[in-house]
Amino acid sequence: MSYSEESGDLAELVQKLHEPWSRRAARQKLVAARAVGTLLDCLDSTNESVVWAAIQSLGELRATEAVGPLVDLLERKVLILDVAEALSTITGEEFGADAESWRKWIGAPVDKSPAPADHHECMRRTGELLGAEPSSKDTSYRFTLSLPNDRTQKVAVYFGRADSDGGELVVIYSECGPASPKHYEAVLRKNMTIPAGAFAIRDVDDVATLVIVDTVLAASATARTLAKKIENIAARADLVEKYEKRPVTNQKNPKYAAMVETVDEAVGKLTDTLDSLGIAEDTLIILSGPEIGYQDH
Repeated sequence: MSYSEESGDLAELVQKLHEPWSRRAARQKLVAARAVGTLLDCLDSTNESVVWAAIQSLGELRATEAVGPLVDLLERKVLILDVAEALSTITGEEFGADAESWRKWIGAPVDKSPAPADHHECMRRTGELLGAEPSSKDTSYRFTLSLPNDRTQKVAVYFGRADSDGGELVVIYSECGPASPKHYEAVLRKNMTIPAGAFAIRDVDDVATLVIVDTVLAASATARTLAKKIENIAARADLVEKYEKRPVTNQKNPKYAAMVETVDEAVGKLTDTLDSLGIAEDTLIILSGPEIGYQDH
């Protein structure tokens, strides 16, 4: 079935954006139909999930018509991070969540056509955000990030990969160290609990190596998005590597230890943010975990 802006089917797709089990497929069809007008209308929805779906879709479509309405959302502080990412994807500019700068840019006599997908330029901007210059070969790039306690971590970025539907992906991964067969099941189980990325086993120089990998659709990849993912991958990989190399202690599972430390740091950042916003006293934090987990900790 094909969809068009004039088709009554678009209203049905918008309705499906309200439900989590039908949202992904509906959003994909709206993007395929380039239903920009319909998606712009969705920005006024009272349902935040519908607004989020419209923001993501307009960004993927690089719809310049959406720049003004998205800046309006930014000024109203609606889904700030998602709006900023969409604006960056559409325009190629990097003003983040600074609504005033976006307003000035809209009024400036400059070319507002979508920026072409330029891997080298994207990686250059990503390097500026990370403070690390990438080395490159064809469509692959490598960053060496400086971490606390004089540690460093290498992260690779690959363009030109594809998902099962043929959509271009950007793959980000980092090596954690030699993979221990006794931890394979535990690591796979832990993939269910981490918010982004996943652990995997990859042969590096004929040695089974534990890596952590994440992906992002090339159509929505911006320097800011990639910088965040690279930093996250580097930090997680370094934690596992650090615990792998520690002297023998009572801790028998470095992957589990690394995850505990990651959660501890994340909760600390959350509480710091709540304090800075002045809402810590009015906020209840509930920390819970799934029933699955490591068998040998």
